[in-house]
Amino acid sequence: MRENAQEVTYIRFEDDASDNIWAEVTSLFVASFAAPPYNEAPGELQSIEQWGPEKLDSPGGRLVTARHKGHLIGFALSQRLDQDSAWLQRLNAMLPSQDVAISPSRTVIVQELAVDLNFRGRGVAKLCIHELLSSRIEQDAVLGVFGQASQVREMYKHWGFSELGTAPIYGGTVTLHALHHKLPWPN
Repeated sequence: MRENAQEVTYIRFEDDASDNIWAEVTSLFVASFAAPPYNEAPGELQSIEQWGPEKLDSPGGRLVTARHKGHLIGFALSQRLDQDSAWLQRLNAMLPSQDVAISPSRTVIVQELAVDLNFRGRGVAKLCIHELLSSRIEQDAVLGVFGQASQVREMYKHWGFSELGTAPIYGGTVTLHALHHKLPWPN
């Protein structure tokens, strides 16, 4: 049975969210990224409970949650690019070959996006991104997608993101694709 889009509520958090919200986000994050195609270590993924609130509390920080019948089914998290030196360094290494000029203080990073497996393909991710990127003061948005997640990369491209380049991460075992979208986000 396909759930009606009106049965999902989206809540935007700026600066802060409760420990209960972060516990739910952590659970969904671990379930989403410990599974294929990512296969990340659950213990390492648990650390979002520490670094997630820090990103939310920093400039450009925003958390969007999607709920269905009281249960968290999706979330998206952002932070401004000038607040994440590792991301900025990777992006700067990719940009010399691109025609895109990105100002770190005017660019938001989509740090994370996750949707419960049972709710994928229903527009939840797209509406989380819409809430995350609408009404922003920044002029650009960037995000990263692992090379093995080709379907996810194609989804973002379908939404209007374009590829900036790639960089090896995790000691070269994973290729990160950086994608870009001009803001404002379309309504």
